[in-house]
Amino acid sequence: MFIEGVKSTTFAPMTMITVSNRNYREAWEKLSAFLEKAHRVVLFGHRSPDGDSVGSTLAMRLILEQKGIEASVVMSGSVPSNLLWLPEVEHILLEEEHGDQIDEALRSADLFICLDFNALYRVGKNLEERLRRALSLHTVPVLMIDHHLDPFDEFDWQWSCPEASATAEVLARLYLGTKDAGAITKEVATALLTGIMTDTGLFNHNSSSPELYELVAALLRCGADKDLIIDKVFHNFKEKRQRLEGYILYEKVQVCRDINAAYFTLSLEELEHFEVSTGDTDGMVNKPLDIEGITCSAFFRETVDEGIKISLRSVGNIPVNELSRHCYGGGGHKNASGGEMPGATLDEAVALFLAYMREHHTAQNK
Repeated sequence: MFIEGVKSTTFAPMTMITVSNRNYREAWEKLSAFLEKAHRVVLFGHRSPDGDSVGSTLAMRLILEQKGIEASVVMSGSVPSNLLWLPEVEHILLEEEHGDQIDEALRSADLFICLDFNALYRVGKNLEERLRRALSLHTVPVLMIDHHLDPFDEFDWQWSCPEASATAEVLARLYLGTKDAGAITKEVATALLTGIMTDTGLFNHNSSSPELYELVAALLRCGADKDLIIDKVFHNFKEKRQRLEGYILYEKVQVCRDINAAYFTLSLEELEHFEVSTGDTDGMVNKPLDIEGITCSAFFRETVDEGIKISLRSVGNIPVNELSRHCYGGGGHKNASGGEMPGATLDEAVALFLAYMREHHTAQNK
């Protein structure tokens, strides 16, 4: 299912359209129409960026540079250490460090593009305030390219494919097969493949369609360096990050055999002790799924200003996106989802998870 929509009254209302290469070509034409009028673009990634967020925004920046369009990438949080090798990563403006530069980029921009998130609040509170302040001062079209369910109706144009493995896949499909396919250089292809490989957990979830592997083959033909990605992203962690993983597996993981689930929590104190950033914990939620009989895993992380951040993973027919939506106001995909509980404690977040799992596990076994 692809979702295309527009907010402005000068466009057709939001419509649901079927999957086809033709639809991607039409979307590319509409995106190109916006880009033809643009001189300075700001690309937004979601707060606490992951591989798909970083890979997609950097790939888009490289594509725009080829067109002679000035592009700034802005985010909140920190870039995970295992992504700092990506091309152009040094040009990412982090809200906590480059506030003045971000404000200047927002003031001078004539187009905003949001990648890998479907609601403006997902950029983080402070960056959202900067964004909305800029929009109050001058009119700028806001576009969205994403793969998550239930996008907010606050964009002038949006292109979303919830069935795609990653926003990087959506972006690659927008360009491959068009006259702009040459924009997928080796550097762009590597950034896009990084987004796909990280969001699928090295093709462990949300990655069963033959079309995805055809796309991966196309990116490899464009020069994407798969071996480099695996080495830099999946086998290049800081020592303390690895020690944290061992601590989680030995001390923190709680196994609930009655519901075939496992979970673990990390407090701010624990995160500070191991000197890891938010992005350094990416992928750890998958580890309990390696335990025999466990089909659902949850990771609860205490944050400075967001309360509790929840990451959920599952295998088989366990829809953790429904759990996330019901308990935490979040969303995502059937086997990979997340949410937040502002102002809550770790114990409160865990209690909701266990209650939901026990209720639905009992219902399924009646």
